[in-house]
Amino acid sequence: MEKERGMEERYSTPALQEFPQLSRLHFFSAQNQGVIADYLAHLRVRHYASSMQEATIRALKSFAVLMPAVRQAALYADLTQTTPTDIDAWIEASFRQKLAPGTIETRLRVVQGFFTFLRDHGSMAQSPIRRPRHQILVPQDLPRPMAEDEVVAFFRVIDALRDRTLFLLMLRCGLRVSEVSGLPWSAIDFAQGTLRIDNSKGHVDRVVYLSSDVAKALRQWLGLQATKALYVFPSRMTRKGGAPLSVRQMRNRMTHYLKLAGITKAYSPHSLRHTFATQLLNAGASLEVVKELMGHRSIQATLRYTQLYDRTKRAQYDQAMAHVEQRQGLQRR
Repeated sequence: MEKERGMEERYSTPALQEFPQLSRLHFFSAQNQGVIADYLAHLRVRHYASSMQEATIRALKSFAVLMPAVRQAALYADLTQTTPTDIDAWIEASFRQKLAPGTIETRLRVVQGFFTFLRDHGSMAQSPIRRPRHQILVPQDLPRPMAEDEVVAFFRVIDALRDRTLFLLMLRCGLRVSEVSGLPWSAIDFAQGTLRIDNSKGHVDRVVYLSSDVAKALRQWLGLQATKALYVFPSRMTRKGGAPLSVRQMRNRMTHYLKLAGITKAYSPHSLRHTFATQLLNAGASLEVVKELMGHRSIQATLRYTQLYDRTKRAQYDQAMAHVEQRQGLQRR
């Protein structure tokens, strides 16, 4: 009892002060919040991106909300009592909620990191997540680039310079929507024609190049700003206090323009990044160059784009097959 009281005192206010996002897990005991705070501190010391802390909070909240009612009291008090059966129930409930397999697998992997941390620090004998018992089969969907005529139709209806510029950055530089959202003017070197992305997904820094049309759009957009803002695309909402345009706002703008252009396919801003990679490969750029420009840690991520039906692949197939047909001569005369 004294040990539990000590844990409650240790993990009440200090944990929330250091990690205010723990307030979203208010239903957990102070002891649980304390060990979660320890794990978040561990991630920070290991230089994980802040998005990993956010992913941990989301995944643990999902686990808490979807666990069976008969187990809530015990696990809300002490997550170290989690069993493989609890994980089974969480996965089943996630599928009943119509969550995508990829989302479930991602959350499972995030929570596995948390339980592995508890195991390594002696709080649990072993992680309750067991492979292959808890393996999720995730469909390997191909990237969804926009067709050439769709790209033309999409940009034709964009008359706002700000929106045209931010979508051009994704199409010409392969930027992620989050990278455009937080892009500072200091990252752009007009003299060199480059744009630097620091500490992006996977802690990968990279330099991309400004095509002539995107450089022109950026200069025009800069010229329209009364004072040089910190971010290239600051929010127009006064309550945001100079914060950048949000990812949600960009997605909403793209949905608006897709509808205006009469494009019915469910594209997202990320589709422009897919289009960037596909267009480069179609134009003969090497996989290594595309990998660097996309900021992929592994060439395997870039290889997904080579599976698409593109002009390069078709041209090589036609050339090779013509040689095979000529050599074999199977056609009837």
